[in-house]
Amino acid sequence: MVNVELAELPRVTSVAAHVRFASGAYGRGFQIGPRGYHDFACTYMVAANPVDRLLVHGREVVVSESLDKHTSVATLIGDYHELMTVFGGPAPRRERLVELFATLEIADQVRGMVVRPRRETLLGTMSEHIALFAEGLGSVSIPGPAHAAGLQPRHQGARTMFGEVWRSPLPGVTSAAQLTDYTYILGFPSAMAEVVFADADDAVSDADKLAWLEQINISWTVG
Repeated sequence: MVNVELAELPRVTSVAAHVRFASGAYGRGFQIGPRGYHDFACTYMVAANPVDRLLVHGREVVVSESLDKHTSVATLIGDYHELMTVFGGPAPRRERLVELFATLEIADQVRGMVVRPRRETLLGTMSEHIALFAEGLGSVSIPGPAHAAGLQPRHQGARTMFGEVWRSPLPGVTSAAQLTDYTYILGFPSAMAEVVFADADDAVSDADKLAWLEQINISWTVG
């Protein structure tokens, strides 16, 4: 269980969990979001229209395809959450989608969806993280405990209210001059996170952005 404490404002507009399962040369990424996640992605992220619906172990899977057929999205609809995966190119055949979702054990409850590969598949968890977006400020990406160590710099960071912070220029930025040119790594006793500020809302001052960053507190509880 991950606990994320943020300043009361701004509000969090979306939360999604990302996981990638892999075995040998095979790998596939999935995203978990709330009900309506598929429709939101196919409206605001990639313009896509429904092309198929099918059942896998009694759960509906909705398939949509972009207008240019360069991207397709398949999403399993749970009672409270949705499990999405994205393909490059047209929608795969039904048989492939049934086989893909049938390799997973899925438990969906009000407090969250748990997804694991079935033991006989020999798939392992290659990476996982939770992403949340704060209105007018930016994104916070939180890797799972097993994948957080690689994010921590070797040198000591600056102190925050609950941990440490490091910054480094975003990829492709050669002369960083403002907050949005950097990625910010946050370290806590049981968690790491990466913050990237959005540059779309000039109404939020740099001082307010840094004050929000200062108050972030994240912890993992195992069990």
